[in-house]
Amino acid sequence: MKNEFNIHDSLLHESLLAKLPDWWKNINNEDYYLVMTDDCDSLFSCQRLHTLFGLEIGGFYSFEKGLFENEVVTDYGWKTPIYVDLSIGRNQLCFDNHRTFNPNSNRVNPNVISREYKNKYNFSTLTFIIGLYGGIEKMNDLLMTMLLAVDGGFIGYYKDGGKWKDVNIYWLDKLGLTEYLLPILESHNMKYFQDFGVEHCLHDKIFINDDGFLETPTYKVPDYRFELKQPIQKIYVPKYEAIQRYKSKEKILVSAETYKDNYVLNIAV
Repeated sequence: MKNEFNIHDSLLHESLLAKLPDWWKNINNEDYYLVMTDDCDSLFSCQRLHTLFGLEIGGFYSFEKGLFENEVVTDYGWKTPIYVDLSIGRNQLCFDNHRTFNPNSNRVNPNVISREYKNKYNFSTLTFIIGLYGGIEKMNDLLMTMLLAVDGGFIGYYKDGGKWKDVNIYWLDKLGLTEYLLPILESHNMKYFQDFGVEHCLHDKIFINDDGFLETPTYKVPDYRFELKQPIQKIYVPKYEAIQRYKSKEKILVSAETYKDNYVLNIAV
């Protein structure tokens, strides 16, 4: 299945769209496969990309163990991976919503608009992908609420009595989703979304068992076997140490700013 995306269908504001790389506009399932991570944001994002381009999940990235792959789906290494909801480095293709110091010219991430940590992008990778490729006008209220609930995107709007709601409003505008999602935020409260997340099992984790198969309590995941291809070491370090490790050419695969000026790193071993 080949599919060249019509850029005019994207809802993103031009100021964000112009800063992104171009590869996401032309993807096909003959040359690419998806690498999923361990939560619903990544799983739902992969499902959306499958609908758009027919892409299959050929890899699973465990933040504790490393990168697993299925040789058949990856065409024994001939296909190119697209990492989904993962702040991968080394100029590998990825859709991502994390803030990181690790440069990657192929990262499709709203944080390409550089803002202070407190003003960084605060919705999910899924919500970003929906703005990027469009299609929200076909969603019902349940699915639109899901876009706000998954990965805790709603939290900033209500936290500290609404102190940070302008950050959410700013990013909804950049995604072109204000008219669809802001009325839902305005009509509810923090508890509504917390209960919604529990009811729809949005906190489920995906893991790989000892036999190499994916497991998760609620949602459907691929039922074929994965093998560990790249083990990792996981560490937490302050920003200064993270940058020093990068400058010393340590093989940092993944980096994400979990708190201001503090990073989790995955290092290849």
